[in-house]
Amino acid sequence: MCPLVMLSCGETAEIVGVRHAGRHQSGACARHGECGGSDGRVEARSARLSEMGFSPGQVVEVVQNTPGVPLLLRVRDGKMALDKRTAMQIIVRRILK
Repeated sequence: MCPLVMLSCGETAEIVGVRHAGRHQSGACARHGECGGSDGRVEARSARLSEMGFSPGQVVEVVQNTPGVPLLLRVRDGKMALDKRTAMQIIVRRILK
């Protein structure tokens, strides 16, 4: 498994999940929302990604992954651009052809 941004052009992968940015990803702080670990932004980002088609089990194909520009992906029946910072948070499992 790896972040979506690590895939090359033409590779296909299945989304495993979305990891949360920040220093307090595990332990008591994350479970109880302490230490500034969760203020609703993480949930909103996950919900928005899911609305866009980036949900666990969904298959995506990398159409373009060029330095300095957003990642271009084929998701469901369309193409979508995604900034690389967000793509780092999406964990995928490569599908070998």
